[in-house]
Amino acid sequence: MKKLVRLLLATALALAFVGHAAAMQLTDRSIEVEGRLDVKTASDVAGKLVKLDAKGQLPIYLLITATDGSAQGVMIVADTIRSLKSPVVAVVMTQIHGAGASLAPMADQVVMFPSAGLVFTELDYEGVKKPEKPDTTPAAASPPAPGATPAPATPPKKDDPKDVLLQEARARFMGRFYARLAKRVGMDARALQTTVEGGGLMMSADEAVSKKVAASIVDSVTYVALPTEKTEIKVTTTSKETRSFSEDPIKKPVD
Repeated sequence: MKKLVRLLLATALALAFVGHAAAMQLTDRSIEVEGRLDVKTASDVAGKLVKLDAKGQLPIYLLITATDGSAQGVMIVADTIRSLKSPVVAVVMTQIHGAGASLAPMADQVVMFPSAGLVFTELDYEGVKKPEKPDTTPAAASPPAPGATPAPATPPKKDDPKDVLLQEARARFMGRFYARLAKRVGMDARALQTTVEGGGLMMSADEAVSKKVAASIVDSVTYVALPTEKTEIKVTTTSKETRSFSEDPIKKPVD
């Protein structure tokens, strides 16, 4: 039932943004995603999404200007969006790269300002650095001095088992990350990863719409104040205590 409601809301939202240009009505169900989208800030955004979703099922708007962050940060918000009943609209307000660009297509709908753009660039994996490529340039060998004893061969350095494990964890996570992102931008996962790690991929607002990554380009914005929800709290008074029924009473364990 929840999936059906979410699908109907997303469909209605898509119909509202049909066409190359669209008018957008923002509400107080909006969250700014700016600066660096790492694990910490992504957790904050996820918490705000969950709280807004609990108040109703009207669209939630992510106002994205973030241009830095990590793959984990993107996926925390992306996984949260998938779990909500409310449709989530990514509003790309400027040309964004890094985590911001990767997050936008993870929303249920993407709309872009005319001067906005998506620049998909390689992201960090927090806690583990990307392994450096081995230097394959042959070193110029100096001829040994006459009569000199040859230097002993340097034994190969053994990899730390912990580093090996963390690199494997990084590789698996990034594989899942590119697979999710590739579905959203209509590309093969391996091709997308190769392109991004090789320098990046850029889309203007017009290109994003033509590739169906974005639904529309915003040509006007208005703000609509939603009615304030009021919660009535009933209180009953006895001779012994006053108890609020807005919260469940704490039950003590039975001895």
